[in-house]
This record gives sequence, structure tokens and C-alpha cells, in this order.
Amino acid sequence: MSRPLALLILSDGKPGHRNQSLGLAEALARQVPAHHRVIELPALPRGKKILQALRIARENAPDWIIATGHGTHLAALVLSRLLHCRSIILMKPSWPTALFDACLIPHHDLIGKSTGRNIISTTGALNRITATREKLAKGLILIGGDSREFTCEPDALRDAISHIVKDDSIDWHVTDSRRSPAGFLASLAHLPITLHPHQTTGPDWLPQQLGESRIAWVTCDSVSMIYESLSSGAHVGLLPMKPLQPASKIQNAIAQLERDGRVTTLSDFRQTGSMKTSAPLAEADRCAKILLEKFPPFSK
Repeated sequence: MSRPLALLILSDGKPGHRNQSLGLAEALARQVPAHHRVIELPALPRGKKILQALRIARENAPDWIIATGHGTHLAALVLSRLLHCRSIILMKPSWPTALFDACLIPHHDLIGKSTGRNIISTTGALNRITATREKLAKGLILIGGDSREFTCEPDALRDAISHIVKDDSIDWHVTDSRRSPAGFLASLAHLPITLHPHQTTGPDWLPQQLGESRIAWVTCDSVSMIYESLSSGAHVGLLPMKPLQPASKIQNAIAQLERDGRVTTLSDFRQTGSMKTSAPLAEADRCAKILLEKFPPFSK
């Protein structure tokens, strides 16, 4: 390569989608010289939005466009055609997958469907977390709340956390989310744990905590945090939530993690007192390697 690979990230403004795109861009930069720029697609009519993005993109002459979220797909398609660069889509696109150079789609969204050569199946969504070797005697408990697929049962969840933190050799830290039941975090104040209300945690708090923590327990609704915890190299446990529908995609994905021995259920932990261990997930790095093999810089 005579110059760095130029990556252009199209963002729809959603932190979770931006996190996925940045995870891939940073993984690419760990394998080849690369740099990235993020374009925030403005809240304009579709045509004006694409014209404004095109003006910025032309100034940066990207080799690859990376986009996550339905609001970015048309812009990614148009810009890649006009600028003659690769289009890399994360998550299942709203447009036919054949229109893009590569689509990185979670395995649970591909079950029972035919796939093309441009589709890369992933274990969950990509993220920016990388595994750390030096872990502290620290445990992290991540509390979600009601979602389209799960509902929280506060008494059962409180009982589970009380059982987990009996291990006083671990320095336990707990945080909630905007979906958590009101007052739930405060109801844990009598336990030997440090509370971190989500209103007080910044964007760098979770990656730092996961980097330090040997153990992470996550409620089943918080699927992105489950995969982030697995990527960090922590031993990951699942806190139960009541499913609202049978055999949903997320439930199937979690069940696959259980079969693969990547996560520990609360019932298993109550029986054995131990947690399953597995190699850290490194999906962003794995996908970056596949993409670089498919599209050697700077082939067109």
C-alpha cells in the first residue's frame, strides 16, 4: 500500500450504530494503515442530505464507505456509485444486499435465508471493545429493563444479584440504563456493591470498566452489552428477564451462545458456583481480515 486506506463512515446519529461502524474502522486500522472520517447525516430531506454528504465525501476521496442503520443505506449506495468506492453495510440493510459490496449481518438475522457471496455472517453486532489480558478482581453487573422482547421482574432480578455478589473476593460495580425500573438501582444500596447510575456514566465508562473486569453479568435484554462483554475477555453471565414472545431472534442468539459455552446462565451458576470460560470474541478483527482479503487495497 502506497497510502493509508481512506474510510468514510456515514452516521445516522445513533450511538449504537456509530459504535459498530467505528469498531470495524478501528479493526481495519489494526491490520493495515488506515484512517477514517465520520459524516453525520443531517436531518434534511433525503436529496439534500445526500448532496451535502457528497460534497464532504468528495473532499475526502474515500476508498470504502462504512454505514450502519437504515437511514444511511441510500446515501451509502449513491455515494459509492458516484465516487467509485466500496460500500460496506453493517446489520441487515433495508435495500437488497446485492446492491452493496459487502453486508456484515448477525447470524440470527440470516437463519433460514439464502445468502450471497457478499454477505459475511457475524456473531452479534460489531463493537469497539478489544480483549485485555490484565483483569482485576472486579465484577460488573449491567442492568437493562423492559424491551420489545423482555420484561423486567425486579424481585427476581434483585434476588439474582444478591446471590451473585456473595462472592466477596470480587469488587462489584453495578450500573443501570434508561429502561431500568425506576428506583431499582437504589434498592440495591444495602448490598456490598458500588452503584453507578447511568446518568453519571459517560461514553468511555463502559469500555474502561469492561477492560478491567474479570466478570460481567448482563441482563438478557441488553444484547449489545452481552457481545461487548464477550469481546472484552470477561467471563459473562446472563441475568434472567421474562420473555414476552417465544423463540425470538434475540432469544435464539442467546441460546446459541449458551450452546457454544460462551455464557453462564444463572441456574448453572447457582448449581456449580463457577462460570464458563471461552476465548474472547473478536468479530470486528475477523471481519476486517475477511474484507481485506476480498477487497485488497486499492482494488476497485
